[in-house]
Amino acid sequence: MMFQTVRIEEALAIAVCLALGGASPEPQGAVSQQWLGSVALDLTEVADSTQDLVYRYRIVNPSASRAGVASVRLDLSAPAGTGYLELPFTGEVVRGPGRRADHVPIGGIAPDRWRMQLLYNAFMHWYSHDEPVVVNDSGLPSNVDSAAPGGVKEGFGLRSPYLPGVRRFWAEPTYQSCCSKPIPNTPENEYPNPSRFRVLGFAVAPTVRPRDMNLPTLTSDLRHACEDLHWIVDASVCQLLRARLGDVAGLLQRHDRTAAISALSRFLDDLERQHRLATKPVNNNAYWLLKVNAEYLRSHL
Repeated sequence: MMFQTVRIEEALAIAVCLALGGASPEPQGAVSQQWLGSVALDLTEVADSTQDLVYRYRIVNPSASRAGVASVRLDLSAPAGTGYLELPFTGEVVRGPGRRADHVPIGGIAPDRWRMQLLYNAFMHWYSHDEPVVVNDSGLPSNVDSAAPGGVKEGFGLRSPYLPGVRRFWAEPTYQSCCSKPIPNTPENEYPNPSRFRVLGFAVAPTVRPRDMNLPTLTSDLRHACEDLHWIVDASVCQLLRARLGDVAGLLQRHDRTAAISALSRFLDDLERQHRLATKPVNNNAYWLLKVNAEYLRSHL
């Protein structure tokens, strides 16, 4: 749990830095012009598949963006000693050289006309195909598929036995939107790279070993969803869900396992009801984060 909390706090500090016009420490790339708005990597489903969970995503590009999203990098790193286990991939995979950092056990899913690669720093990189286009007699890359401004791109996914936690991700614009003209006053008419214009976001992805799931972790997930990330926008809903978990904690202290399981069921019922409302006080990311972890905890108390 310490690993997850530190990652979120570091990433929130990066977000503040970017908002103030600073550069991002990891991955590298100064933001000199804003092409993308608040891009979301929206978790739409977590399904059981034999031994693993299958996480399904879509990229949501806000209408405020001035470019399509052509690349997403999602942090899947894990503490040293976790290992490098890969599960099956579905879609076009690019294999890179060199040894990677430790990562959660993972397999990837990519839609047609997108590729995926598990990078050396344990980020899953999904990116759209590019092809050269002629601009001023020069061949420059152009992304052939992307999530357009105000649009959605479906078909991304992960396989892992690990339970969900909050993760950082980075989105980059298309070549043709940001990078088809040379940078002024550079010696050799240097063209910018989309990585200079990446934006930071937060998503739900495999993070927690099942044996490490406990009530403090679930309570921390709720705090992040309510306070840090505003995935639950109604304060009264946050208060209700906190009270439900407080009931669970009290019952466990009294060693009343049966009543604690019933209290967790009430938590899940309230979560389900709020997520179904048309006003969506509980968004998809908060819903799947809390639902999957609460269900696992309920079945293993």
